[in-house]
Amino acid sequence: MGRAACAQGYRVRYTTSAELLRDLTASLADHTLPERLRHYSNFDLLAIDEFGFDRIERAESGQAASLLYKVVDSRGPKRSTALVTNISFEAWADYLGDAPLAMAILDRLVDGAIVLKIEGRSYRAHRAKQPATPPSDENPPTKRHPKSTG
Repeated sequence: MGRAACAQGYRVRYTTSAELLRDLTASLADHTLPERLRHYSNFDLLAIDEFGFDRIERAESGQAASLLYKVVDSRGPKRSTALVTNISFEAWADYLGDAPLAMAILDRLVDGAIVLKIEGRSYRAHRAKQPATPPSDENPPTKRHPKSTG
């Protein structure tokens, strides 16, 4: 989706949730949060991947929910935000540890959104190597001998 938007001339930023929160947490320490929020709000599409991956956001920052809210809110309704997660909407409050803030984030994300819920096997599953099929007794393996040169 991001590549297609780039091909159409849109400005796109891809990041993982952990990378985003690491950057924003660092900006709290050096007092550059307003500049970082402006940075993330300037892209036509901000794609945030791996939200909810192994609770990494909470490990990165105790303020994860608040920082995520600030990013989503700063983008407003005029910019697109794609958030990829395996956490259902109903579980966000528990995951983020702040029900009102989780609802505020979701409210802004889903306003006018297209929500895609993908179920089924991983799209990466086809890359797994299949075990070799052992030869059956009916079709024994053919042994090849190199030609001899005389």
